[in-house]
Amino acid sequence: MPNSLINTARNGTKNMPQYNSQPSSHEINLSDLCPEALAAWGVQHPADLSYRVELSRRISLAFDDSDQIIILDDVAVVLPESELANFHGVRGYDRSLLPALWLSTGFRCGGRVIVYSPPNSVELENFLKLKQLLEERLERMIPIKIFYEDSNHQLLELIDIFKKNAKEYIDICETFAQRSPNDFYPEYYIQMLKRHIDKITEDAHRSFVFPYEMTEFHYQELQSYSDRLKLPDIPTNDKAKHNFFLRSQAFTALPKLLAVSPDGTIIDHYQQYIKTLEHLDSTCTKNTSENIEIFARTIIQAIDRLCHKYNLSGFIKLDANGAAGWSCMCPSEHPIIYDCDEEPEKRIKYLREYMKNKIVGERLPTLAVIEEFVEPQKRSGDIYADYTVCGFVLDGKLFPTSINLCGTENGCYIEQVLGTKYFLFRFYFPEE
Repeated sequence: MPNSLINTARNGTKNMPQYNSQPSSHEINLSDLCPEALAAWGVQHPADLSYRVELSRRISLAFDDSDQIIILDDVAVVLPESELANFHGVRGYDRSLLPALWLSTGFRCGGRVIVYSPPNSVELENFLKLKQLLEERLERMIPIKIFYEDSNHQLLELIDIFKKNAKEYIDICETFAQRSPNDFYPEYYIQMLKRHIDKITEDAHRSFVFPYEMTEFHYQELQSYSDRLKLPDIPTNDKAKHNFFLRSQAFTALPKLLAVSPDGTIIDHYQQYIKTLEHLDSTCTKNTSENIEIFARTIIQAIDRLCHKYNLSGFIKLDANGAAGWSCMCPSEHPIIYDCDEEPEKRIKYLREYMKNKIVGERLPTLAVIEEFVEPQKRSGDIYADYTVCGFVLDGKLFPTSINLCGTENGCYIEQVLGTKYFLFRFYFPEE
């Protein structure tokens, strides 16, 4: 990382020692750093426990000095119908428990994790051991509660039960295992929060709700509790918009990307992106055979343009919005559509039939993207992976929480160990 970044952090506080070696968080008071300096510190030390604690405190302050954080791993809310049908194993704690450890440190009343399934005894025991380790390092308690609702809609706090009566906790897990998968529905977590809002928010004047991804649905369902619940902004997960906007701001060191609209438009810059979406007729996004034909034909044309005009191989994402899932079409699994020497009609037919089988519901994606295919680097152990950066954005500034390798398979990222979409759980403790 550039030395200027750590120099920014050094200049942000009078307590910073004046020498070239990198200081530890024991040598400075991170709470004295301005946002720019703390963000620069995070670039150098994203896994430093003291940095995570300070970042958590600032998250609390940013959301009206919230007393506690409520974490929901409600990924099913944002899944398209095409992917939801094959989505299994919804539990609610996989991406919540570990991030809750550090996220809870900056809130006066700590954290509340809402789960659909109780963690098994081994997982919960290991979680509590790690919690104790962090508490010893911080020399204070980290208040965390895990809320689970049984089949009778009774709210249970699992940590307390586990500590007091291991047999009762095992009975809870065994009873859950007998429940029908049909008991779960995408809106479950929000409805559970609303059913038990008084209990979950007791002793807290304001609570920051942190879902898997903030949506308009969350706002609509929780707006009547605005006096005690604080919500994050709705993010923009449009891959095309991100790429074109950054390029318009002179960020040119990005993979080349073309976007395709169901009306047959190929988009290659930001102004065209804005104009196309403003004038896109809703009839073009209806899931009909005619629209799929136009969509598939234009995607193949975009692949050929990327190949012949820019001399680049492509990677298709049929839906520019959201994470990977069903919409990614790996070249190794669908070679015919990337073969520019193959007869176009064969490629169009293949893609058309694939889209008919994969896209369910009444609407087609608003945009597809064809991005320059960047081969991941081969790491030790014959693992293909690239570096990824994750973090929090507060007041327009990125505060990194992980800069780590993310594994790939057939060109898709599959091994990014994240919590609630933003956090890789890994701490280091500076020397005392």
